[in-house]
Amino acid sequence: MILIIDDEKYIRSSLAGLLADDGHQTMAVESAEKGEEVIRDRVVDLILLDIQMPGKDGITFLDDNRATLKNIPVIIISGRGDIATAVSAIKLGAYDYIEKPLNPERVLLTVRQALRLAQSLRSEQKLVGRILDKYQIIGQSKAVTDLWGMIEKAAASEATILITGENGTGKELVAHHLHYLSPRKSEPMVTVNCPAIPEHLFESELFGYVKGAFTGAQKDRVGRFESADGGTIFLDEIGDLPSSLQSKLLRVIESGQFEKVGSDTTISVDCRLLAATNRDLGKMVEKSQFREDLFYRLNVIAIEVPPLRQRVDDIPLLVDHFLSRIDAGEAYRFNSDAIGLMATFDWPGNIRHLGNIIQQLTFKCEPGQITATDVESIYNRQDLTASVTPVSGENKLTATVRQFESGFLSHLYQKYEGNIAAMARELNMDRGNLSRKLRQLGIM
Repeated sequence: MILIIDDEKYIRSSLAGLLADDGHQTMAVESAEKGEEVIRDRVVDLILLDIQMPGKDGITFLDDNRATLKNIPVIIISGRGDIATAVSAIKLGAYDYIEKPLNPERVLLTVRQALRLAQSLRSEQKLVGRILDKYQIIGQSKAVTDLWGMIEKAAASEATILITGENGTGKELVAHHLHYLSPRKSEPMVTVNCPAIPEHLFESELFGYVKGAFTGAQKDRVGRFESADGGTIFLDEIGDLPSSLQSKLLRVIESGQFEKVGSDTTISVDCRLLAATNRDLGKMVEKSQFREDLFYRLNVIAIEVPPLRQRVDDIPLLVDHFLSRIDAGEAYRFNSDAIGLMATFDWPGNIRHLGNIIQQLTFKCEPGQITATDVESIYNRQDLTASVTPVSGENKLTATVRQFESGFLSHLYQKYEGNIAAMARELNMDRGNLSRKLRQLGIM
């Protein structure tokens, strides 16, 4: 529906008739105040707005309703003496302006272009909504509310952001929200999992290479930074960035420029940098394991993701979320004692740990009510500090090593979401041998 706001009856009727003949539904009102009532109560796709009106003028209407008009294109109707004002309106977010006397062809062309923009904005919103649903941050605790406040403020900024927190807290979820709530949301977000890339390949992964740069470089390759041009690059677990690359990353942050491996041609990119780590970079700086100047460049805005033990009020919501994800929400119910017991745990693996426990419980238990005893048996089995019971023919030391190995590999399997190749690279282990080990331990 197209809303026409103009104090001249002739203009209103002329525009309404012209647009109706072109197949559009219209509504015409004579004042900005009545226009505000319409946009509060109706879905509006486009607004044709006069600048000079009694009472509230068009500029004030735009300024007062910025949030509502964010996704509604506004076309300004201006007299010949109002061009400077029309330009001011465009700075406030108006799509375009049309001069009086109105040219029907010009009106229809501008309206059609603006409606295409409106459709594009709606499609983008739906896409972003689906993406953010995939990366939901579940919770209503104060810790999560405070985290949301930081995300919303930081998303609008162009500053580099360092996301810190323990493993399994949801640092990657925060990074996705920072990108898809930012002005760069329609541009690419490129994720680099630092521990998964062998050190000798890191530079070529980040910056790309040219044909012949090294053995096997049979054609030019675009690096991650170039792929993220215009959008966001997310360096996950940046504490694992090789020291040999830290100075090169610093240069890219400072200048937006780099060279591909094997080339002396400088490439310029415009991408926002997000980084995450579960390590204390401040302490790494003290031990000369991380460049101090790079740390301060990364730590412009710091967002700390709280561990689960600091947001135990969210456990019931998280339980419901994980049950629904595995289509078990109707079949299983955690009683109050089970929920209460989970609130007392340390949760060393945080949200990921909780999701793993719930999945194991639904596998072990029959459909129905899950009790505190059920929860405790699974949680203690995963606790490496719990007593170890050797299997037949196995001494206590071998059993302890087996349990540690199982826990460590389970952690990596979750961290890399079942990507055996990435696990093998981190462990410097043959992929086939690793697959056999994972099957022996019942991890895959």
